[in-house]
Amino acid sequence: MKTLLRLLVGLCLASGVASARAELSSVPFIVGKQQFKSGDSIVIDQVLTTSPKFEVGAKVVVRGHYQLASAAKASLGLFVTHRAPAGRDPFAPSQVESVGKAGGSFELSCAIAYPGDLHVSFYPATGGEAFGGLYFSDASRKS
Repeated sequence: MKTLLRLLVGLCLASGVASARAELSSVPFIVGKQQFKSGDSIVIDQVLTTSPKFEVGAKVVVRGHYQLASAAKASLGLFVTHRAPAGRDPFAPSQVESVGKAGGSFELSCAIAYPGDLHVSFYPATGGEAFGGLYFSDASRKS
């Protein structure tokens, strides 16, 4: 009986994970403003979202790769920039990844909590202002 119960719980969990992933769809996007220090770059390979437009309430997953030459370590972050003055926002661990000098791939995700502009940016490993990054938007909007 315990084995059957464990099997059912496992199947329910697997089903929940599968349905959560199923609601994400690949969407066309356009890259807007970008600025990097010499030798640094970020390239977005794929954007998945729960909505065809990047709107409040949507979950966004961004996959891509980077080159970091200007620092030994950095944080790579996916954030929404406010269109109006506001304070600092809390963020989820899935929005930030530690990266090292050279290159690699990344997957970052966030929920869009307010209207704004999405960007993936490099930040100093010890905290502080961005030192390079790019903005992107859904393909229906000019960045």
